[in-house]
Amino acid sequence: MTTRNTRETAANEPTARARRELAALNDALTLAERGLRHQSAAALMARLLRVAAMFPRSVDGTLMWQVTDLVGGREVADHVKLTLIRMGWASIVQAQYRAHGLRPVERRTRARAAA
Repeated sequence: MTTRNTRETAANEPTARARRELAALNDALTLAERGLRHQSAAALMARLLRVAAMFPRSVDGTLMWQVTDLVGGREVADHVKLTLIRMGWASIVQAQYRAHGLRPVERRTRARAAA
């Protein structure tokens, strides 16, 4: 019985690549919000959609379509588009926190933190 639960838990956990992509999206959003190395809202939205595909249980597809429509349109200012993308990112992070708690992206981070 314990083995089955361990396998199910391992299958539901995101991969290290997915967690790195989520962290990289955070970095790109932070730079865009500060006005450094500005990426277009469309490029950031594409990254958000790619990350959301890696976390299928964390995001509702209809929400992503609505955010994509707003970011792709001309009715909304760029700073509002960044806020919408940040909210999408935050919803993924919240869902992952509820499911798995806080963990470092890489194992080497623990060794560096311990030193």
